[in-house]
Amino acid sequence: MDALARLEPVAHDLLRRVDGSLVTLGAPPEHPVWPLLRRLGATPADALAFFVGVDEGPVRAAAASLRDRAEAYEAAEIPTGPPWRGTAAEAFAAYAADLRGHLAGGSGRGEDSMSARLRATAACLEEVADWCRRSRDGLARTLAEILASAQAVTVRSHPDLSGFASAAVRVPVAAVAAAADIGARVLAAAAEAVADGEALDRRWRPGLQELAFRRTGAGVRLDDTIEVHPA
Repeated sequence: MDALARLEPVAHDLLRRVDGSLVTLGAPPEHPVWPLLRRLGATPADALAFFVGVDEGPVRAAAASLRDRAEAYEAAEIPTGPPWRGTAAEAFAAYAADLRGHLAGGSGRGEDSMSARLRATAACLEEVADWCRRSRDGLARTLAEILASAQAVTVRSHPDLSGFASAAVRVPVAAVAAAADIGARVLAAAAEAVADGEALDRRWRPGLQELAFRRTGAGVRLDDTIEVHPA
C-alpha cells in the first residue's frame, strides 16, 4: 500500500465536501479552480478516484510479456531452404527470408521488425508504469500538504459545504474560498500528471504504429515450376 492508498480514505471525505461546495456554492470569479475544472472536466474527488485506480503492476506485467514474445520471435526457426528446386522454391525462400526479417530483423532491416516493435512497446509501457508511480506519488504529496492545511480545517468546520445546506444557512465566504483553494491544489496536481502523460504519448506514438509485412522478392506465378527429386 503506497502513500496515496493510505491517504485516500481521509482525503475522500474532504474532497467530497470540496466538490459539494464547488457544485452548489461555486468559487470566487477569478479563482484558479475554474480553468482547471474546464481543463480536466473533472472535480477534485473525481481526480482522486481516477488516480487511486491507476495501477502500475499490470502495466509492468504487460511489458514483461511483450519482451518474452519478442524473444520468441527472435528465436523462431523459419526454414528458408526448401527441399525442392525451381522458381517456386526460389519464391518460397524469398518469402521465408522476408518473414524472418519481419519477425526478428536482420538483413539490413534495422529496427523495422516485429521483435523490435515489441521491445519498443515494452519500453513505452515501462515509462507508462513510471508515470503511474510519479502521478500517484505527486498527488499523495499534495494531499498530505492539504490535509494539514488551514483550508482543510476551515472546510471540515462547515458541514454545510457538503452541498445540502438549507436556504436559511449562511456559509462564510472564507469557507467557500478555502474549498476552492483545496480544489485548485488537487486539480493542479492532476493537470500536471495529465500533461506528463500527454508528453509521453506524443514521444512514443510515432514509433508504435502498425508494422506492415513487406515483400522484397517476386511472388509465385501460376506458371512457376517445382523440381522434385527422390530422397
